[in-house]
Amino acid sequence: MQKSFIIIIVVALGTIGGLYSLPKVVVNDKKKTIEQSSTQTTTTANRDKGVKAETPQVSDNHSDALNTEQQKVISSLRESYIKASGKGKLKFADDLITQFVKYTRYDSAAYYANEVAKIEPTESNLMKAGGLYYEAFTYALDTDKTAKMGEQTRQLYQKVLDKNPDNLLAKTNMAMTYTATQTPMQGILMLREVIAKEPDYEPALFSLGILSIRSNQFGKAVERFRQILKNNPSNSKAALNLGYCLAELDRKEEAQQILQKVLANSKDPEEKAAANDILSKIK
Repeated sequence: MQKSFIIIIVVALGTIGGLYSLPKVVVNDKKKTIEQSSTQTTTTANRDKGVKAETPQVSDNHSDALNTEQQKVISSLRESYIKASGKGKLKFADDLITQFVKYTRYDSAAYYANEVAKIEPTESNLMKAGGLYYEAFTYALDTDKTAKMGEQTRQLYQKVLDKNPDNLLAKTNMAMTYTATQTPMQGILMLREVIAKEPDYEPALFSLGILSIRSNQFGKAVERFRQILKNNPSNSKAALNLGYCLAELDRKEEAQQILQKVLANSKDPEEKAAANDILSKIK
């Protein structure tokens, strides 16, 4: 079930990074990435364009990632951004963020969100920048890119937690970046702290479920996803992951029932495709 596993990991991490923290304008286009990453078992390829810290422009080595029309849009907005000053940059920065998110260039979007947070370091702005860097981290396939995006994510979320230690989403997402470092237990302990504070906190439960899948602890993952569905029966991503775990435990009848519900209730074609793929392998 390698392909299904990859799809589930993508959907799961997208849930944590997107559903709970990113603006509603986010447009995910992960199918192509899944196909390109069929040999991976954790995250998917990063299609973002790098932005140099000193110069707000897209890295040349990814210049073919945007089509001609998209490049025109970005160039025009960037020119306006560069010419503006102080808080006058905020509008054009927001426009650039919106476009880069639309084009799924999350690290470029994160760069400008971070610039906004430097001008107005509110909790909301820091969360937005942190969420976008977290999304870039989620998609990063290259080890160096993963480390860089994870570090950027942690720096921003730490600023959030300095302002508001009770921001559980910041702590949850920060924890997940630690699981890709040399000290993964630091992240797991942080997630346990979140659960200790709020036992039904959905993003943390989801994260722990994904970590259980990664370590082939499907029984533990089942418990996490069932807990989510107990409180939020409409969470089709949790149901999809639950169905996958039940299939891995050879509990085929239960898996089929759950996955059929995903097919009936989900509006996400990728979730439906993943459910069908798993069903085809357990029938």
